[in-house]
Amino acid sequence: MRHVYASACIGGVGVADRKNSDLKVLRGNPGNRAVSPKGGSVTGRPVPPADLTGEAFAEWARITAYLERVGRIEAVDYAALVVYCSAWALFDGARRALDDHGPLVVGRDGGLVKNPAAQVMRDASDTMLKFGGRFGFTPRDRQNLGIGVHDDGGDDLDSALDAL
Repeated sequence: MRHVYASACIGGVGVADRKNSDLKVLRGNPGNRAVSPKGGSVTGRPVPPADLTGEAFAEWARITAYLERVGRIEAVDYAALVVYCSAWALFDGARRALDDHGPLVVGRDGGLVKNPAAQVMRDASDTMLKFGGRFGFTPRDRQNLGIGVHDDGGDDLDSALDAL
C-alpha cells in the first residue's frame, strides 16, 4: 500500500508531515493527534487592504474565494495574500509591456537591449511561486498540502479512499 506524505523543512532538517485528515479517517488516528478541521476556516477570510486595486484586487477576490472553498484561508494569511496579489499585478503589467514593446527595446545609447519588463516578470513570478506554493496554487502544492477536489458529493470514506 502506498503511503502519502508531504515533506517539510523545519530548522533545516527535513521531516515528514502528519497524515492529512482524509488518511486519518481511513487508517485511524492511533496517536490521538488533533485532526485539522476539514473544509472550514477558524478565523475567516481576511479583508483586502483599501489600496489594493485593479489586477491585484481581482486576484485577491479570485484566490480568496478558492481558498475559502477548500477551507484553507485564515485572517492571518493577510500579509502573504497581499504580497502574492501585488506580485501578480506586477507580473501582469510587465507581461502587457513586453507584449506591447517586444523583447528588445532601444537603450540609452541607441542600441537594442533586453526589455526590463522581462526581469520584472521573472522577479514577480518567483514571488508568486514562493507565496502561491504555501496556499496550494499548483497541482504539486495541493498534493503536498492534502488539498483535493471532491465535489462529487461523496462521503468522508470516499474522500479518504481517493486520497490513496
